[in-house]
Order: sequence, then C-alpha cells, then structure tokens
Amino acid sequence: MDQIRTGQDIDPRDLFENPRAAFRPSAYWFWHSIPTQEVCHTQLSDFKLKGIGTILIQARLAMSRDDYLSPAYLEAYRVAAGIAGKLGLKLGIYDDYNWISGHAGGRTVAGRDDLRERHLFWSSSGHGRGQISGIHPPFTRTMGADIVEWQYEGSVVEWCEWTVEAALLHSSAGIDGLDQIVDVTARTSIVDSNGVSCTYAFDGAAGDGQMLTVFVSARSATSRLINYLLPEAAERFIGVGLDPLVEALGDLVPDPVGFVFYDQPAAGFYKWDQISGCLGNSLLFAPSLPDAVSRGTGGPFAKTLLALLRDVGPGTLRLRARFYAVYSALMNEAFCGTLRRWAEGRGIVLTGHEILPHISSWSLNGGFTSIDPRVALAVDFFGIDALRHETAVDSNNFVAQLAPKLGDSVARSNGRSRCIVETYASAERTPVRAAGQWELTLETMRAQAIRLYCLGTRQFLWHGVYQTDGHDGDPTPFANPRFDFGPGINFEPWWSYHDLFAQETARISAFIEPATPRTPLAILYPLHTAFAEGPRHNHATHIGAWCGGLLAEGCDFMFVSEADLATARIDNGRLLASGLSFDAVVLPSVTVFEMAKTLRALDAFKAAGGVVWSSGDRLSTVCDGGDRLSPIASTHIDHMPERRDITALLSLLPLSGPAVVCHSPDRPWQWVGNEADGWWRIVLFNDGATPLVSEISFGDGFDSEIWSATTGKVEEAGAFSRLTVRLDPQEVRCLRLRETAQRIAREGRLTDQPLDASRAVPLVVGWSFAPGADAAFVPISVESGWETQGFADFSGTGIYRLALEIGDEAEWFLELPEVATVVVACLHGRQIDRRGWRPYRFALGRLIPGVHSLELRVANTAANRYYNNTPYLGENLDKSGLTAAPTLIPLKT
Repeated sequence: MDQIRTGQDIDPRDLFENPRAAFRPSAYWFWHSIPTQEVCHTQLSDFKLKGIGTILIQARLAMSRDDYLSPAYLEAYRVAAGIAGKLGLKLGIYDDYNWISGHAGGRTVAGRDDLRERHLFWSSSGHGRGQISGIHPPFTRTMGADIVEWQYEGSVVEWCEWTVEAALLHSSAGIDGLDQIVDVTARTSIVDSNGVSCTYAFDGAAGDGQMLTVFVSARSATSRLINYLLPEAAERFIGVGLDPLVEALGDLVPDPVGFVFYDQPAAGFYKWDQISGCLGNSLLFAPSLPDAVSRGTGGPFAKTLLALLRDVGPGTLRLRARFYAVYSALMNEAFCGTLRRWAEGRGIVLTGHEILPHISSWSLNGGFTSIDPRVALAVDFFGIDALRHETAVDSNNFVAQLAPKLGDSVARSNGRSRCIVETYASAERTPVRAAGQWELTLETMRAQAIRLYCLGTRQFLWHGVYQTDGHDGDPTPFANPRFDFGPGINFEPWWSYHDLFAQETARISAFIEPATPRTPLAILYPLHTAFAEGPRHNHATHIGAWCGGLLAEGCDFMFVSEADLATARIDNGRLLASGLSFDAVVLPSVTVFEMAKTLRALDAFKAAGGVVWSSGDRLSTVCDGGDRLSPIASTHIDHMPERRDITALLSLLPLSGPAVVCHSPDRPWQWVGNEADGWWRIVLFNDGATPLVSEISFGDGFDSEIWSATTGKVEEAGAFSRLTVRLDPQEVRCLRLRETAQRIAREGRLTDQPLDASRAVPLVVGWSFAPGADAAFVPISVESGWETQGFADFSGTGIYRLALEIGDEAEWFLELPEVATVVVACLHGRQIDRRGWRPYRFALGRLIPGVHSLELRVANTAANRYYNNTPYLGENLDKSGLTAAPTLIPLKT
C-alpha cells in the first residue's frame, strides 16, 4: 500500500498538485476469465490514463472455480502485476474468489471437512423431545441460485456431526438467577439425524411450568465457508489461497504489490424452524468456545448460552456482553490476527473490511437488517481495526452514511487516520440488487466521493472496473458480468471523463491530509450495549439520529471507544483522545458499560467543565463493577434526539478556529481542520441543485488562500474580516486560513465571473444530431432527450451541431442547463473544454458577429442499452443528451 508521509519530506503543495496513489481512486478489476497479456496491457493502460492509482484483481463468479488459482491464473496475475508496476500503478491482493474471505474458492475446505463452518442451533419446548429442522440461509438465498451454488456444493445445504452442546431445564415464566437453571446436558442426546435435521431427547421429563432448551451444534457438510473461530482455518486459507499468489508474484512484492485486502469474512446467517429468543441467527461453534466463555464470563457455558436467548435474572445483560466479547475476540484473533501475522511476515500491509450492518445508513444496524451482527465479525469495529495496518470500510450506493465516519474513528483510535471506502452500487429500481446501477452518472459518483472525504475517507475504492461488459439476451445476475453489481464504470459512455473526477477528488483528499479535523463532539461507540441488547435496541437508531442531526447543523464529530475514554487526558476542560480534542461526549442510549474506569473518566471530564449528554435508555450495568445508580450525564433526554436538542447542546460548546455560517436554507457539506502551524483548512461542497452562500469569519481578521482542486494551483486570496463564498450547484472550494494579529476591516467575496443574464440568448432551434461519429445527422429538439426522439436504446456519445449566429461582439459563455450526462464543447472544430458535472458552463472567448460552428458531444449512461429487453429497465428510459435549451450569455462589461 502506498504509505502516507506528509512531513518534511513531502511538500503539501506538491502533494496537492500531484496526488499520489494513496489519494487517487482505486478499483477492483473484475476478472471474469483469465486475461491475455494484451488484455492486461490494454486495460491497465486505460485505467492509468483515467486517473486510477491502485488496482485489486478480483476473480468473479463468471470465472470457473477451476481456473481460480490455476497455473494459468497465477501466470496471468504476475503478468498483470508486472505491467501495472511499469505503468506506475499500485496493486493490492484481493484475497479471495468472488467475496467472503477465507474460502479460497472452496480450496480451504477441500479435503479438510473439519474446517467447514460449524454452527450452534437451539430449540425450546415443554417436551423432553424436540427437533432442529428447516435450517436455511436467507441472507444468501436472496441473492439468487448462482450465489447459493457458489457457497454450497451442489447447491444443497446439508449438515452432519450433530452434537448436543447444552441442555437446560428452566421455568417457562421468569428466571431470577442462574441457580434456577438446571443443566441436563449429560442426560440429553441426539437420537436421530440426517443431512437436514436432527432429533434430540432428554431422558427425563419437563415438569409443569418448565421448559427444556437444547443447544445443538452441527457442521455443514456442503458449505465452502470456513469456521472463523478456528485459527487453523485461517492458516489453511493462507496456505492454499494467499501463499500461491505471493509466490507467483515473487519480486513484485512489496512493490508494486504492497497489501492484501480481505472482504466480509462471515459464515452463513442461518435461521431454522425452531429459532427463538433474543439472538437472530445461529452462532459459530468450536471446541475452544466453552472454556473461553467460562473464563471470560465467570459462569458455566451452558447457562450463559441461555442468557443469550432470554432473561435469566439481574445479571443477564452482563452475561451477554461478556459472552459476545469473548466470542468476538476469539473470532477476530483466529482470522484477522492470523492474517496480520502472515502479512507482516511477507512484508506487506493488511487491510480490508468486515461485514457492516449499517451500510448505506446512519443507523448502526440500518443496512443489513435481516442479520444479527453479533454472530459475525460485525460489532467490535475498534477491536478488529487494531488487527489491521490500514482501515477500510464498505459503503453502498450514493448517499451519506455511517461507514466512513466510523472508519475514520476506529483508525484514529488505533493510531492512524482516515480510511479506504469501497463503494458498490445495488439496484434501486428492481429487487435484483446485483443488477446494479448502469444509470449512474459521473456527477452522482463525484458528489458521493466528496461527501465521503468530508466524512473521513482518504481513498475511494471502486467496485469496480470490468474485464468484459458481458453479453446480451441474458439477465442472469452474477453469471452474466453485466449484472454483477454494475456498473462496470469503464463500460459507461462517460468513462473517458473519469480522469476529471479522479484528479479533482484526489486533490481534495490530499488537501485534507495535513490537517486534523475539528470534532468538538465525541459519540461513544456503545460496544457492550450492542453486545447485550442486540441490533433491535434503540442505541442503533439513536446513533443515527445524533449523526444526521449533528451534520445537519454543521458540527463534525468522531466515535470513541470505552478504552479511548478510559485512557483520555483532560486538559483545560477538554477531553483528549484518539489524537483529537473534544468539548462534549454523547452517550446514545447506552445501557451497558464494560469498565467502571470509563465512568470515572466521564465523571472527571464533567467535573472539569466538560459536557456529557445522554439520550434514550439509561446506563444500568457495568460489566466489571456494580450497577450504576447515580446519573452519568449532565443532561439526559429520554426521546430520540431532535434538532432542538442538538442546537441546545451545540450552544454550550466553545468555537475553536474559523466560523462557517450558511446563509441559505440548505447547508453545504463542509470539512474543517487545523494544521500544527496555526493554519486551518476548509472544504465546502454544494451537492444540491441551487446556489448556496456561506460566510467565513476568524477572529478580527485572517489571511486566506484558494487551493483549486480543478487545476492544482494555489492562490493568495488576501486578508479579510469576513469572506462570503458562493457555491454553484456541485461546486467545491478548498480554502486555507490563518488568523492575523491585526484587526482587518476588509470583506471579500468568492463568486464566479459575472454574467449578463438580461442579454441571454436561448438556443432552441436549428440543431441537428447524430447518434455516434459514423451516423447521419437528423434534426432534433434540445428540450427533450434523444431517448424520446427515436434513439431509445442508444448509449454512447451523441453529437449535436448548430450554426451559431452571433449578433454582438462580446465575451460569450455557453450555459447548458441540463445535460445527461457529460459533454465536450467544440467551436469551429476546436475543443473548448469538457464537463462531467454541473455547472455545464463554457467560456467561448470573444466572438465577433457572424456564424460560428458549435458542436456538443454528449455521452449518456449505459442504462438504456444494457437494460433493454431485461426486467431491470424500470418504468422509464433514462434521460440522454440535452434536455433543456442551451443559452448564450455575455460577460458583464
């Protein structure tokens, strides 16, 4: 991985003008078959030309599992890596076939059935005899038959080695303590079983008012997924899946191949007919688990299992939290810890991401709502990140979401900063998620990238660039690469504009790099509450409300762990943790703490003048101490935090650094951070459809610089008392400020060149159009897209021409109100400029009266072409080309 060093050896201005690979977009390169050397050279050269800095080769479902890691595959992999290195690209090892790290395309468990996933199921009834039956993986099945076939041999979910791990007699009503639970494991056994079910029997009988709860483990006989509790499974995965790649690469490791990336290691999220209680999916099981749980909880394993399902008395939440802490630590160490040690031995960096239940949401569990994340590597984000060298997270679709903010938080907690954000698109107009979004525009993806940078991203990871665009006449998801979580952005008609996106967004990331974000507020990540209460508890939604509400008010924040709080320093009423300074701490419906030391730290912060607020449920349990009776927060709100609550909290906090006030109903995205030498950096971005105006002030006056992400140039803007910044739709500004010692009375404005709208000339008639360079021109309207004018399934570059008649000599600008989606403007056959997003405004220069030849080359998306004759098109065609009349506007004189 391209390591980050922005100290004395790298000039921040040079880094901004010429961003390195660490800041440039990276991408999965989907291999649907083994590529030839010519394909590798052609595509990698294209990726480099379009501004991508890092490539991760990923074998996808369309490639035969027999080809994956074959001698031919390994040879092609080395050839591709060698070409990438010569081109100046960085390469990372995506560590598996398709996704779900650990299975090595099925090779990990081949000949090692003992490494296949083993799960714990349970059943409760008033009878001494019962069944475990109907086990199924709904999370997998929703993605279709090809995914089921990939994960399960023969597409069949079968089980074996059924074993009673715990059996307990208990009251069917309330339980007041573990002493009221009778362990009858030794008297319960499996009496019948097959590949899909088992029957167990207790040699006694449940009395009146009693229930029997039985926990049975079974190993999958057909799953290619591994048991993540077993370090030997990770070791086998390395031996058959990673070592062959590294050995084939030889001296190309560690440069250009500098890191390995794991992706969503998670066993199946199973449900079954008898599932009940407070745990939503089956648990992984390994022989090491019972002793580890007994040591970690101080209680018997069997009775602790019952606490996962129901209330067993006053110690229930404590038992649950401790159980999942042990379970998660065992899994994290067995898999991620083993990978880290291997990576360090190979001299490369470990990164990647676990499954994120909050994906595409601000709510902690608002994404994958069908799973209980406690059964996977999906709750202890701070602990998992401690086992990585670089932080990576997953994001879905093109909305602001929790992932980058939580990623930046765990990175800072572990001594790093910011994160890689993998971004994939799932279909929104069809239930077949893998159909993706071929309707994606460059403007949409650019806006998302900038939002992600404002939320803590360093590098944008694309999912992905494709080896092939698949084939017509087959809407099958995954197997037809066209619908393998499209779009393959290099097959979009707007792909040739990607370098504009890559260069600008890389500069924004490089601009942010030298500064520390201003985050006056810390949100406690309530790990032990999540363990004890589960994903349906309102801590998840309270986190979402705090995040969304704070950002809406222009206040940045960071998550902290209990360990961060317990080890924090307090200085002048501020909490110093994770390399940041906080004026306030928020507890989002926290009911369980791990440590009494955390409480003492919060008490000390509050006593020093710090602000501590809480919302929702109150703290009730401390795992290593007694129950907390006295209030922990200076202010508590019982309800979901609302705008009035958030503004009240923010009114209590001092302002450090420049003030940014928005004078528009909507607020631009912003990032504010300080450098060690007293300079501050500000990013402002308008992702809306109307102009926004913000006002910046800083003490009695400040010096300012404008850093242009478009050109890479830095200009001194002057010294001001106030600076008004107008942002057109989709406009971004990067500013650097430093408070001055003297009072300054001058006010400044940052606006675009003034245009004389009163003399605007609409260009409505006289246009002709050709659907491609070799097609004939026909008359066309520019007030509706070409998809409505006889070119319904044309995806590509359409050419508009107009004999432009100029009446007055002036400096003329061409304004295109609506473009779907990108455009090049040419005058007299000479390219003026190209635009990938709003504002679509071109400076035509000084034009004399007469007729001028104007040509606009507009590229749309691939949606109308690739969704044609499939179930994925939706109700309407996607807009294509010009959909509103262009306007000619002179510069004011």
